[in-house]
Amino acid sequence: MDITVIRVDDRLIHGQVVFGWTQALGIEQILVADDATAANPTQRDLLLLAVPTGVVADVLSIDDAAKVIAASTSRIPTMVLVKGPRELQTLKRAGVPMTEVNVGNVHTGPGRRRLTKEVHATGEEIAIWRELAAEGVQLEALWLPGQTRTDLGKLVAQLAD
Repeated sequence: MDITVIRVDDRLIHGQVVFGWTQALGIEQILVADDATAANPTQRDLLLLAVPTGVVADVLSIDDAAKVIAASTSRIPTMVLVKGPRELQTLKRAGVPMTEVNVGNVHTGPGRRRLTKEVHATGEEIAIWRELAAEGVQLEALWLPGQTRTDLGKLVAQLAD
């Protein structure tokens, strides 16, 4: 599978993904890797309604997505989407190769610390970001193509606990 970008965005398929990223990167396929969404037919179907004409999309469990990625010989430019750092870590542990990850939007909430304008994390999630960065995954916080990138790996390494 020709993975053009792996993106962390808790909204999964939405306007920025559809209009910003797919057009800027020439994405022809979107693969959502999320256990909860894959198990909920209503949520799955609602997400797929947002997919633009000409783009193929599917919503799979993380394990099934890893298997599809491993078995695929497709050269179609693909975006892989996950909701958060835990899901990203699970995908990596399932064998999906990743050297660079785009971190888009991870919402705020109780117990969540602001890392960038769009990225918030719990202490556990910061530890996951650190672990992924230590394993060589380049984490770039970038909301839309063409905006200024933030090196999220460097940022979380410098945070005081």
